[in-house]
Amino acid sequence: MKIQEKSGIRLLLERYKAIFRTEENRNYYEEEDYRKAERKFLKYALEQRRIETQEKLFE
Repeated sequence: MKIQEKSGIRLLLERYKAIFRTEENRNYYEEEDYRKAERKFLKYALEQRRIETQEKLFE
């Protein structure tokens, strides 16, 4: 998939995954727990993004 073909949500997910995938997190979690924690982080980050977007609309 080329960069032009990626949707905005996929680009956001890639950015948030890069933020989460620090050396500290990789060393802290077991593999299964790491995946669960990353998923929770992504859900939280996307939800916060939605809230920020809605707030900007009502300014």
